[in-house]
Amino acid sequence: MSNAYLFCYSPAMFRFLVSAGHRYICVGVNERTGGRFWLFEKSDAVRRSLDEYSDRK
Repeated sequence: MSNAYLFCYSPAMFRFLVSAGHRYICVGVNERTGGRFWLFEKSDAVRRSLDEYSDRK
């Protein structure tokens, strides 16, 4: 199940994915760290965007 979803803790990655037209499912807070995360379905399009994000870094 965890492979089907991307838990995005990076605000920079979040902005990149949203600017690429991806919609997140929900926003949550990690109970242990208090950090915010955004949940995306890990579709082929999201995977391609993640590859592009990695290439740009």
